[in-house]
Amino acid sequence: YGKMDYDQLQHPGPELGQAAREGKVLVTSSRSNDEPLSIATFAGGCFWGIELAYQRIVGVEYTAVGYTQGDELEPTYGQVCSGSTGHTEALIVYYDPKLCSYDTLLDTF
Repeated sequence: YGKMDYDQLQHPGPELGQAAREGKVLVTSSRSNDEPLSIATFAGGCFWGIELAYQRIVGVEYTAVGYTQGDELEPTYGQVCSGSTGHTEALIVYYDPKLCSYDTLLDTF
């Protein structure tokens, strides 16, 4: 597998790639000509099931899945599932706080 070039993706791909390279946790995101979105991250269990639930919430603009914690810099899905890396499957949610509250996101989790 080749490495993904996040800079070639639409928003929020480049922002997520930059944050990952720098080890930063995002809490807000800038959108061109719009007010910023809020960002929340949830981890635990399989990310595929919870991603679909969040995509159905009014006010959620983007979701992305990946891994958090752990020692391996770029773990594969197989490595994470084996439990050998210490990673947890995670979901990042970009949402408009005017349309969706953080409490609503917590209730979904």
